[in-house]
Amino acid sequence: MGRPPLPLGTHGEIRCYQLGPKRWRARTKYRDYDGTVRDVERVGRSKTGAKENLRVAIRDRARAAVGEEITASTRVRVVAEMWLQELEESGKALRTKQTYRESWHRDLAPAVSELRVQEITVSLGTRVLRSIQDTAGTGSAKHAKVVLAGIMGIVLRHDVIETNPVREVVLGAVAKREKKERTVLDVGELPKLRALLGDDKKARRRDLPGVIDALSGLGCRIGELLALDWLKVDFERGTIAFEGTVIREKGVGLFVQPHTKSDAGMRTVTAPAWLIAALRERHAESECEWVFPTSTGTLRDPDNMRGFLREAVAGTAFEGLHPHAFRHLVATQLDAAGLSAREIADYLGHERVSMTQDVYMNRKATSPAAAAALASVRPES
Repeated sequence: MGRPPLPLGTHGEIRCYQLGPKRWRARTKYRDYDGTVRDVERVGRSKTGAKENLRVAIRDRARAAVGEEITASTRVRVVAEMWLQELEESGKALRTKQTYRESWHRDLAPAVSELRVQEITVSLGTRVLRSIQDTAGTGSAKHAKVVLAGIMGIVLRHDVIETNPVREVVLGAVAKREKKERTVLDVGELPKLRALLGDDKKARRRDLPGVIDALSGLGCRIGELLALDWLKVDFERGTIAFEGTVIREKGVGLFVQPHTKSDAGMRTVTAPAWLIAALRERHAESECEWVFPTSTGTLRDPDNMRGFLREAVAGTAFEGLHPHAFRHLVATQLDAAGLSAREIADYLGHERVSMTQDVYMNRKATSPAAAAALASVRPES
């Protein structure tokens, strides 16, 4: 009766041979996951060293997945291509896909693409990501960490490593920025802000007064506002439907993505009466499909509008004002008016407050109470 075959992923007896002074070879037979028995050998400066090198090689070989090319020696760039392909096939927003692609090519590839996956350790990951943080900022470092963790997640799924080292990386403390974004705005400050923008010829040309009025009545994201076309505004019912957001994709340009940041963002809100009246006047003078177009009738870029707002308020009490400040303002007003957390979340298009509310409450149309509560932010006529 013949000797039984080695189980998959195991090896036979290790034999050692001296090749010369301080040079040894360790050799064994290893049964790969395709069932084939192959000779595996490693050399070292001593018999013990050669054996240890062989054991490491066997361990790494055993961790490789059946039918896959990922091993401990696989280059990071190879796995990165696999991760990027998974990203493309995922249901993530186009802007998110673009951000992660750019993060890999711009920040990570120059630093890690030629490394072998076994060389990505907690210490190396920390060094790479903190370097990105120092040169490109914390936001870029966070994106890079997501990408690198995803890449190493594939390596982990193929049993090449036992834990994902990138998950243990802690970014450095964020230094206080000299010009911090302002994301809080009090309703009492609105008249001053409106006056400031109304007196600024460039701000008026860029439609900033109209944009901040809409943001202060809707609390929507700037991309959602700029994606509005007139078909989304129901003047008779006084409602506005948010069903997309403006994004820019490399090689494509600006376009309306047919969904918002989350499912919760796909909503119809009852807007305050003063805003509906203002939009009615705007509609009467409009010759364009978009509610807030450029001077040439095309889509506005959300990034440009953020920049325009920063420029308009530079050197004033509103220095660093960000469009998100209007979401905070609206949330504060609705809370003060006694609306529930569910009603506020629905109006702003936030994710769920609780599972019970998600399942049993209608999230697609919001209470008219929100419009009543925002009557107080009406601009001076």
